Amino acid sequence: MKHLVAVALLLAAVPSFASVATDAFQAGRFAEALSAGRKENSAAGLVAAGRAGSTIAAFQTTDRKKARDLLLAAERDFDAALALQPGNPEALLQKAIAIGYRAKLENNIGLAKQARKNFEALLAKRPNDALVLGALGGWHGESIATLGKFIAGTALGANAKDGQRYYDKAVASPGADPVVTVFYATTLLNLSADNAPKAKALLQRAVKAQPGDEFERLMVQNGRAILAPLEKGDVAAAQATAKRLGPLGTLR
Repeated sequence: MKHLVAVALLLAAVPSFASVATDAFQAGRFAEALSAGRKENSAAGLVAAGRAGSTIAAFQTTDRKKARDLLLAAERDFDAALALQPGNPEALLQKAIAIGYRAKLENNIGLAKQARKNFEALLAKRPNDALVLGALGGWHGESIATLGKFIAGTALGANAKDGQRYYDKAVASPGADPVVTVFYATTLLNLSADNAPKAKALLQRAVKAQPGDEFERLMVQNGRAILAPLEKGDVAAAQATAKRLGPLGTLR
């Protein structure tokens, strides 16, 4: 289910304490982070491993089977982290994101509903968290962009106004840049070319952010790539770029 949970988004949450795996993830050595985190077998290491697997699946691989295997493994990593540290907020959020990616990959309505339920449970505990708000905004907006307003509303309960409300609150909260702002702009472009002016403004904000790690640097880079055609007035090219650079956009 294309762009179901853009926010995707949202792999930018940083584990709560340092490890070799978290250092590797922050440096962009995702394959190293994946193997090191499992060897460490700590909550932080397993979260880093899961995030690394999700990142490779969503942004680096072209093979659908490999992406699915990586996402399933990432979910197991997050479950293992939660077994060691119940309630770990990063593990809960990243597991919900991985489920959303897999829903998109498998075109699975049940998984999509599960991802929403998990995001909403997190939001009840963290009502001002920019990443959680952005994840829910992306869930609503990208479901509609993919399935159309009627089917997304009927099958999933997706609502464009809810998506915009979550996203607007997210970008007004600390920690939104650059990840949430880039994904909000992407969602707007996926919904309609008429949203180009607002998407442009969001991307102009996002590309000014100082990345905290290599994943955030990737988001800034993607933001620049989408912004470039917008600044030339080529909305169609910006929309195509947004889809190509979005989660699972590399898959063949």
